[in-house]
Amino acid sequence: MTMLFKEPVTTPPEQAAWLGRRGWVYELLMDFLSRPPRMSLIAHWRRRAETSHSIPNSRGGRRLRSYLEAIPGEQFRSVCQQEAEEYRRLFMDHKVPLIPCEGAFRAKRDGADAYACTAHIRAMYAESGVVFNKLYGESDDHIAMELEFMAVLSEVMQSRLDLRHSCLELTDTQIRFLETHLLQWAPRFAEELIRATTSPLYTGLAELLREFLIYDLEQLRRWRASLS
Repeated sequence: MTMLFKEPVTTPPEQAAWLGRRGWVYELLMDFLSRPPRMSLIAHWRRRAETSHSIPNSRGGRRLRSYLEAIPGEQFRSVCQQEAEEYRRLFMDHKVPLIPCEGAFRAKRDGADAYACTAHIRAMYAESGVVFNKLYGESDDHIAMELEFMAVLSEVMQSRLDLRHSCLELTDTQIRFLETHLLQWAPRFAEELIRATTSPLYTGLAELLREFLIYDLEQLRRWRASLS
């Protein structure tokens, strides 16, 4: 039986702040890109924007936070309905050319093998012991599923800061997933989303997605170097 010995990780304040916030950012992106947003979801992230610093202070983060905070109370219901309709138009209307799944996106844009791409994603989920409860028949390579995978691994790593070896393995997995999957298509997907919408919500989400993935990879590499 393999024994895991505790070896706590010393974390500088800047990295500690990033570690504590990054899972929330992945969850925010996943929540809004998974299905049409309900009023309760928009209200939840509006409260978080007003009471915490979980939304990054980047261009996309500021745009998103400002939009959520500025929704007039008397118009809240109608604005939420408009954003739900915009989601359906962007991702569920076959007339709109947005592709929210990596395999199909990279097959169309790069000529990649969609089946092999999705199979590799599924294998990485299995290797990490992550099993999703798919309530809406989501594809494993949907942008929201890939973001949720990162959110789960972030949470697990946060809970294992006293196990250096485990943190190393989790960091390597997240770096590999960003390099071989999310960053291979999500920035371009974000650019297409920006061109396809005038909604401040989805424009902010797209900008945040593009900014945060690059930043998170940089931070993971720094974190990995500090653990070695």
